[in-house]
Amino acid sequence: MFKQAIKWVKANQDLLIDISDQIWGFAELGLKEFKSSKLLANTLDEAGFAVKMGVADMPTAFFADYGEGKPVIGILGEYDALPGLSQKAQSSREALIEGAPGHGCGHNLLGVGSLGAVLAVKEAIDLGSVKGTIRYYGCPAEETFNAKGYMIREGLFDDVDISMTWHPGFLNMLTLMSALSMNSVVFKFHGRTAHAAGDPQNGRSALDAVELMNIGANFMREHMISDARLHYIITNGGEAPNVVPAEAEVHYFVRAPKRHQVEALYKRLIKIAEGATMMTETSMEIDFLSGTYNTWYNQVVDEVISKSMKTVGTPRFNKDDKAFANELKKSLPENSMEGYYRLIPPDMLEIAKAILSQPLNKSIIPPIGKGKVMPGSTDVADVSWKVPLGEFTTACEIMGSPGHSWQIVATSGMSIGHKGMLTAAKILALSSLEFMGNPELVKKAREEHENSHKDDPYKTPFPEGLKPPFRRLNN
Repeated sequence: MFKQAIKWVKANQDLLIDISDQIWGFAELGLKEFKSSKLLANTLDEAGFAVKMGVADMPTAFFADYGEGKPVIGILGEYDALPGLSQKAQSSREALIEGAPGHGCGHNLLGVGSLGAVLAVKEAIDLGSVKGTIRYYGCPAEETFNAKGYMIREGLFDDVDISMTWHPGFLNMLTLMSALSMNSVVFKFHGRTAHAAGDPQNGRSALDAVELMNIGANFMREHMISDARLHYIITNGGEAPNVVPAEAEVHYFVRAPKRHQVEALYKRLIKIAEGATMMTETSMEIDFLSGTYNTWYNQVVDEVISKSMKTVGTPRFNKDDKAFANELKKSLPENSMEGYYRLIPPDMLEIAKAILSQPLNKSIIPPIGKGKVMPGSTDVADVSWKVPLGEFTTACEIMGSPGHSWQIVATSGMSIGHKGMLTAAKILALSSLEFMGNPELVKKAREEHENSHKDDPYKTPFPEGLKPPFRRLNN
C-alpha cells in the first residue's frame, strides 16, 4: 500500500503542481482566501470527499472527509499569503504585482502537499488496503489569526485520533522545536478632541495614553523572563498635530514559551494600559484578536513520520535547480545560517556546517533544537494540545532563506518548491497509512497525549464569545 501511495503522487504530480501554482498566483491574505479555498475544496469534492465549507464562522475554512470509521487521521492544510511580498519566480527581486501579497511562507505548497497526501490515502482506501477516515483541514489565516483555534472550539477536532502537518523549509527534518505561545491584542483609547494650540486644556489625548502605555510596557521588559517578547505598533495615532487625538490604538503581540506565561504577562500589560487611562483621563477598550499555545509534539507520531521520511527520501534537485539556488543565494545575508548553528551540538558543528553550507539540502537532517523554542508562533500548536500531532519540513527553499521573504516566494513558485511539496505529500500519505493499518500505534499515540495533558488540558485562549476578527481585515 505504501508503494501505491508514492505511485499515486508521482502519477498526479502535474495536477498538484498546477493547483499549487494557481494558489501561488492568487496570493490571498488571511480570511480572504476565497479562490484558494474554493480550488482546494472543489478538488476534494470532485474526488468524492464529503466537503463542508464555511465552518467555525469563517467562509474560507473547511474540512473534507473520505472513508468511514476509525481511525480518523487529520491532515492540516494552509493557503494564506503575506502582504507586500509579490515576487516573480526568478532569482532577482522583481514584484509580480507591485505592492501585492505573495507566498513568503510557502503556504501554496503546504496546502497542496497535504492535498496530495489525502488523495493518495483515498486511493488506498478505495483499493481496500486500509480502513478508516482521512480528513483534510482547510485552515485559513495561519499568518495572522488562530483559525485552527476557532475550529477546535467548534468541536471539529473532537473525533480526530492522529493529526499531522508539514511546512516548507530549507531542511529535510522532523520538527521538534516548540513555538512561542502568543496573544495578539489591540488596545483602543478614547479621549476628547480639542484645538491643540487654542484649547489644549479641554483635550484628553488618546495618543498620550498609547505612548504612556508603551513606556510602561518597555519598563516591564526588564522584569520579564528572558525568552518572553513584546512587540507593538501604533495603528492609529490621530489625524493632525494641531488636533488633540480623541482616538488612538496600539497593537501588541505578547509571546512566551508557555501559555500560562503569556497569560500572566498579558494581565500585567492590561494593568499598564489601565494606568495610562488614569494618567490621561481617557478610557480604553480591548480588542482581543488571537491567542495561541506553545507546540507539543507527540513522540509516537514523530517516530512514524521519521520512518516515512527515510522511506521516501529527499527532493531530487537537478542542475537547473542548483543553478537557480546558487544565483538566489547571492541575495541572502552572509550570516543567514548563524541562528541555526547555535542549535547544533559542538561535536556535530563541523559536519553540520559542511551540509548547511550547500545551497540546497539533499539529505535528511537529524532533528535539532529539541527542548528549545523557535522565535515564532503558529496555530498548529493549538491542534497539538487537542490531539496527538507531528510535523516536519522538506527542502522547498534555498539554504538560509529568511522567513517571510521574497526569496521564499520565488522558490515557492518553481521546481524547487514543487519537488519539496511532492516529497511532503508522499511522507504524509505513508504516515497516514501506517496509522490506519496499525491500531496499536494509534492507541499508543493517544495514551501518550492523554498522559501528557491530563493535568493541563487544552482550554481555548479566546475570551468567551469571541468571533473571527473580520473587523480588522481592512485596517
